[in-house]
Amino acid sequence: MAVDSKPIWSSPTEPEQLQPFRLRGGVRGCLLIHGFAGTPPEMRGVGEFLAARGYDVMAPLLAGHGLTPEAMAATRWQDWAASAEAAYRELRRDCDRVFVCGQSLGGTLALHLAAGHPEIAGVITIAAMGSPGYFHDWRLKFLWALKYLVRWHVPPADCDLGDPGGLALLHSYARRPTACIQSLVGLVRVVDRELPRISVPALIVHGRNDRTVDVANAPHILRRLGSKDKTLLWFEKSGHAVTVDLEREALAAQIASWLEAR
Repeated sequence: MAVDSKPIWSSPTEPEQLQPFRLRGGVRGCLLIHGFAGTPPEMRGVGEFLAARGYDVMAPLLAGHGLTPEAMAATRWQDWAASAEAAYRELRRDCDRVFVCGQSLGGTLALHLAAGHPEIAGVITIAAMGSPGYFHDWRLKFLWALKYLVRWHVPPADCDLGDPGGLALLHSYARRPTACIQSLVGLVRVVDRELPRISVPALIVHGRNDRTVDVANAPHILRRLGSKDKTLLWFEKSGHAVTVDLEREALAAQIASWLEAR
C-alpha cells in the first residue's frame, strides 16, 4: 500500500476537533502547548480545569500541525517556536501574568519561551525533552543523510498509556517527517544550553511509564534549570501523554495547586 493512502491520524478525528482553543475564565493566563505531531485536544482537559478556576487559557496549533504530514514536513523547530511565541504575546496582551505549560515537544517549547521571557510567571513541563543525550536510537546520528532516503517515520503501535482509552483523546500524525525529527533534536540541543539561564518557577512532570521520552529527561531538566523554585513531580501510573492518561485529573489538580501558590 502506498504511504499516501494510509491514515493521516493516529485516531479518528474531525477537522473541527483539531483547532486551537481559548477558554476565557479569568485574568491570569496559561498557555498550553501540544506535543510533536499532535494537536490541541490533548491539552483540553487541563485547559477546562484551569478555566473553571479563573484562568484565561489558550492552546495554539503549532505550524504544520493539524493538517497533513506533508504540511508538517515543510516546517522546522523555529516555525513551531514562532507559533508558541505568537500565542504567548497574544495572551500577554490580555493578562498581566502568564504561565506556560506544554506536553512533550510543547514542554520543550515552554522552556524555550521561558529562556527568552524572564517575565513569564512560571513554566510547567510534561514529559519534556531536555537533552539530546537521552535519544537512544542510533539512526538519529545519521538523519542528516537518512532524511533524503527515508522521508517518513511511523511510530510503534504499542501504547504506553495506563489507560489505553486515552488514545481517543490524542490526534497525532500516524507518520512523521524524518526531517522534522532531525529538527526536533536540534531544538532539544538548543534548550539544553538554555536551561541554566531559566530563572522562572518551574514544575517538571513526567509519567513513570513513559516509553516515548526517556524519563531521565526529567531529573536532567531539574538539575540544569537555573530556577531556585523548581519541583519534579512523578505520575506513577502514567505513560507519555499524562494529560490523557489514568492520572489526568490528578495532574490538572496538581497544576492548579502549583499555580495558585505563585
